[in-house]
Amino acid sequence: MAETHRHRVLIVDDEEQIGKSIGRLLKGIGVETTYQKSGVLGIETIGKTAQPFSLIISDQRMPGMTGALFLEQAKRIAPDTIRFLITGYADMEAVINAVNRGSIHRFIAKPWNNDDFLEKIRYGLAQYEVIMENQRLFKLAKEQSVKLYALNLQLNKNADHQKKILEKLDSEITHLMNGPHPSEALTDPVESVTALLKEKNLLNAQAIDGFYKVILNELARQFQEIAHRNGLEFPALLLDQ
Repeated sequence: MAETHRHRVLIVDDEEQIGKSIGRLLKGIGVETTYQKSGVLGIETIGKTAQPFSLIISDQRMPGMTGALFLEQAKRIAPDTIRFLITGYADMEAVINAVNRGSIHRFIAKPWNNDDFLEKIRYGLAQYEVIMENQRLFKLAKEQSVKLYALNLQLNKNADHQKKILEKLDSEITHLMNGPHPSEALTDPVESVTALLKEKNLLNAQAIDGFYKVILNELARQFQEIAHRNGLEFPALLLDQ
């Protein structure tokens, strides 16, 4: 039994003296108890409690509702709670029926030894802790599963996005490697520069004419040098500056 778990036990017995005696016995091991004198009141208590009971102990022979019937109804309300039935040997048939229906986890025969009784209670409370831990782990696993699913969706989405970016880059690189369009290759660089200067209002008409003269003179000079190196005559062509 984990020391950090706060256990509560419901005791149902029509004999108040016995019920209170069991309560004092459980208090000695640090367990909080609630007592009711009938199955009807026990059902009401289970339905109203904010914190579930870890264990229910009920006597079999009670007026109005037997312990087996009470625990069977208690199971529907609090299925995780451990259920013990106190009974005499004369009621063994009722005990067997209750066990077969899953209404009880263990029976305690009258009269009982207090040490043996407490050992059974400790075992029942440990069973309840295992049930609660399994539920906690199942809930945690379910939450983690949802998070992993969401993360997987996000990763797939990011992967698709990255794939599209890579495909676009690959297409652009292929276009650059294949060179410009033939019509673009035939574009006169001087005309392109001139058009750009006009578009940006950086040169007026007179300045552009001067720009052309400088280009033509430079080309004529380069042709003369090439002609001279190859033993050819190339007349000087100097335009007005």
